[in-house]
Amino acid sequence: MLNAAPLLIVMSAILALLAVQRLLSRVTPPDQPAELPQAAPPAPPPRPRGRPLVEGLSVSGLDDRAIEQLKQLIGQNDVGALTAFLAFNRPGFIELNECIAQIQATPAEKGNIPLPAGLRLAALTKDEQRELLSATPGSPRLITRELMSRFGGHSFELLFAHYAAREPSITLHVPPFDPDRKIMESLAQSGIARKGRHIPLAQRLTVLKMSQLRQMAKDLNLDKKFTRKQDATETLADVPGAAVLLSMQYVIDDLFALNPIKEDPAQIKQEWAHLTAYAKLLGTLKLPQ
Repeated sequence: MLNAAPLLIVMSAILALLAVQRLLSRVTPPDQPAELPQAAPPAPPPRPRGRPLVEGLSVSGLDDRAIEQLKQLIGQNDVGALTAFLAFNRPGFIELNECIAQIQATPAEKGNIPLPAGLRLAALTKDEQRELLSATPGSPRLITRELMSRFGGHSFELLFAHYAAREPSITLHVPPFDPDRKIMESLAQSGIARKGRHIPLAQRLTVLKMSQLRQMAKDLNLDKKFTRKQDATETLADVPGAAVLLSMQYVIDDLFALNPIKEDPAQIKQEWAHLTAYAKLLGTLKLPQ
């Protein structure tokens, strides 16, 4: 019989070598260090919400030049010019708007919620405080740059107040020496008003009083008795010679008529009042010298 011992020795050696090889494959070679778990990338720095105006109050939506202009207007305490600036540029005052939102949410705590940067709500009248705090966040803005441009840009307050105080479609006699003539000329240039021959004759005739319209009807041999002004102007506008008689009483280029606008004038006035209250509050800021 053959001796099986040598064969067993060889097989044992082979198994031992395989075991050593399997063990070595699990160990990282010295020149190839094990990969360490990668650290998560650093979080990006928080995005700034605005540029600092003063300590405790940041403003968004303005570049450096506009911020300097804003500071100048606040320093001059020119509420009208500052209101026009706010309406035209629509900056956001971060901490102040957050504070106003908090006051709107908890009106009973209004006196206990301090405004940022030393702003003084008490500097506003009760009506101004109500206008400031009554605005609905995110509400559509009626006073756009386009609307301001039509009403004279930075002269918006004056021209719009003139417009809102009069009835559209009613003809106005504004002679050259009238202090409102320059305003009416500006409104006519921007399309807010019509002038002279651009006004339909029936509308031009509304400049006359009812007694003058009845006299015109007699002068034109029109056998009608008018009781309503609208009936009189519409009827006389179709009668030849009415325009000539009107020109004998009023120079045609001295006649103006306001055009209706799509925006609600009452809502525009309310929005402007809110911006004015906001401007007055900003005027209480103490700017560093």
